Amino acid sequence: MPVLKTKLCFLISLLLLGCGGVGDAPDRRIVSGKVTLNGTPLEGGVIRFLPQPTGPIAAGKIRDGKYEVTNKGGVPLGKHKVEIKGTPILPENTTGMSLGEIDAATRPAIKVPEKYYKDSQLEATIEAGNEPYTVDFDLKD
Repeated sequence: MPVLKTKLCFLISLLLLGCGGVGDAPDRRIVSGKVTLNGTPLEGGVIRFLPQPTGPIAAGKIRDGKYEVTNKGGVPLGKHKVEIKGTPILPENTTGMSLGEIDAATRPAIKVPEKYYKDSQLEATIEAGNEPYTVDFDLKD
C-alpha cells in the first residue's frame, strides 16, 4: 500500500508540473522608446501592447516622451497592436502634499487623437533578444 501511495503522489506531481507552470508563459523582452506628438515629446500617457491575435497585454507609463515596459519581463514576443493615450500629468514629487494639493498641481491630459488608441492602426513586432528593444512612435494630428 505505501508503494501505491508513493506512485500516486509521483504521478500527481508530474501532472501538476505540466499544468500552467512558468514554462507556459510567453517569452518577453523589455521594450522602451520615445513618443512624440507633432514633434513634441508626449508629457504624460500610457502605452499598451496588445498581442495579435491574442495574448497577455503589456503596458507602461509615458513621461516626458519616454516609456519603458518592464513588468513581468516586458512585452511578449511577436506582433502587437499598439495603443497610446494621454493621461493627466501628476507632479513628480507628491511627498507631504494633500490630495487637494496634488489635484491642483495635476495638469490635464494631452489630447492624443483617437486614431492612436481607439481603433489604433499602430503596430510593433517585438523580436527575441537580451537587450531592451527600442520602438519609437511619432504621432501626428
